[in-house]
Amino acid sequence: MKVEDDEKFIKKVEDLIDPAEVCNLFFFQAFRKLIPRSLFKKLLVKNSRKTPYMGFVIEPYSLFLFFKLKDIEKAKSLLPERYELVKARIFEDDKPGYYFGIGNLNTRGSTFWGVRLESYLIAVDRETGLLSWIFFDILSNTIIALPSEGIVDPNSRKAIFTTSSKGDIYVDIRDDKSDRELVLKGNLSRGRIRRPDQPLWVTGNTSIGHIQDISDYSNNPFAVIFDPSEVGRALDLPIEDFNITKNTLVPDFAEKFPSRIACFPFTQHYIADSPGCRTLIRNNEDLISNYMKLARMKDIKTFSTKSIRRLFFTGMIVSPLISLLLLILLILKS
Repeated sequence: MKVEDDEKFIKKVEDLIDPAEVCNLFFFQAFRKLIPRSLFKKLLVKNSRKTPYMGFVIEPYSLFLFFKLKDIEKAKSLLPERYELVKARIFEDDKPGYYFGIGNLNTRGSTFWGVRLESYLIAVDRETGLLSWIFFDILSNTIIALPSEGIVDPNSRKAIFTTSSKGDIYVDIRDDKSDRELVLKGNLSRGRIRRPDQPLWVTGNTSIGHIQDISDYSNNPFAVIFDPSEVGRALDLPIEDFNITKNTLVPDFAEKFPSRIACFPFTQHYIADSPGCRTLIRNNEDLISNYMKLARMKDIKTFSTKSIRRLFFTGMIVSPLISLLLLILLILKS
């Protein structure tokens, strides 16, 4: 079973991305500290029920670095109870290994727009048996969604991920609050098209979790829905064509230099579950069935900051009225 026509889905994903709403969310994010975190998170979850899907796009040349794990037990200790660390293949004829992965992405979505550096462990969900990507950390110059906190501020003002006409690729990303940094230059010209391991890249993307530190109480994974062919081929890049000048992002339980590098040289279109929502995908047939269902939907509402705007402007009106009432009471008492 495969997707025969992807045009409707691609256009629907693009329609779900509203630059104005991304700008609005950036604006209201600046006032997040004035609103109790629990309330802000509840607003997002409430909004998610009305818009259970979020569209996002990964632009061409997304770059994935995979570092072999040295301390397996340490990596295991970071996972919530429902997950078990496992060996995985990056390309389908690779020898399986334990990996720490770093994905470098130029992205735009219903709630974000910018550069993201995501790091992951690879595990199996004990409850579903599904291979899963487990978020270890996210650095970005755009807003970030975390189960433990809801929406959080960008944490990397310096976030460069780009390519050149010579086939070079550049990464220069640094955490604002620490010395964590990744700086590299590579070249794509000797990349060889290979088939990525489908259980990892297809099934894994339908079961995405978080390590204990950034997970919420439920530890429930979420899914992204997409055409499996968008991870059906990738560039296998020679390690020797990359020069890493700084790398303080990889934790001490993993090697400092990658053993596998993969790059997807085309745009990828996804629809993800909104925070607090979950689509259970058990296999490729489930994924394609949900893909076709979404492609046929005539109206999928995109993310909206309407409820946040209402709260914000209500506060602007109520606060002066309370101040005026207190002033009147003081005058009457005097």
